[in-house]
Amino acid sequence: MILTSCCQTIYGAHRLKLIGIKRPEKHINLIVTMWKKFKYFWPFLFVAPKKKFVDFIPEKFIINHSILNIRQAQIEDISAILLLEQSLYQGEEPWSGAIFQTELGKKNALYLLVLQSQLVVGLIGVRIDNRKAHITNLMVDSVWQKRGIGTYLIRKVIKAAQEQNCEEVSLEVREDNLNAQKLYQKLGFVTTFVWPNYYQDSKQNAFNMVLKLASD
Repeated sequence: MILTSCCQTIYGAHRLKLIGIKRPEKHINLIVTMWKKFKYFWPFLFVAPKKKFVDFIPEKFIINHSILNIRQAQIEDISAILLLEQSLYQGEEPWSGAIFQTELGKKNALYLLVLQSQLVVGLIGVRIDNRKAHITNLMVDSVWQKRGIGTYLIRKVIKAAQEQNCEEVSLEVREDNLNAQKLYQKLGFVTTFVWPNYYQDSKQNAFNMVLKLASD
């Protein structure tokens, strides 16, 4: 649009000279201004949008004779994600809708949903930076806990990290969440240090746990 307007203005100024108007300075100044704008926007006109660091292909899996679907989370899923979060945190929202929207928009982040029909029953999020993957969020509906969904999601993230040549996968877990710690330990995570008062609502400490990935 800017290029078209610029060309039209140049053509108009040229016509003014042809019909004998000797001072088309006003039009010339406009051309200069529009050309500067065009030069500014030029780099953005033909740049292809950046893709996510990984394109996750949706798939189905079976747990306890139930067919579940796993796919990449979208902005349109935020309302359903918040409902899952509220059910797990007694109506509270550790992450707001705005936070989820920001996370889902990050190019180096991957968020996966597990669905039973159209109901979101699980979520995991991971960010990858400098060959290090960090699990930012993991939620499984209370009805579906202890059925292997959490393990399944973590393994998917580990696989994605390996495909991106990451050296490690890390996460935080509440100091008193023994069940989660046992799950992570079973998958190879080890505690590296303690975050004092990591959880602001309860002032609870968090364990930082890391899984080192084998290099080829």
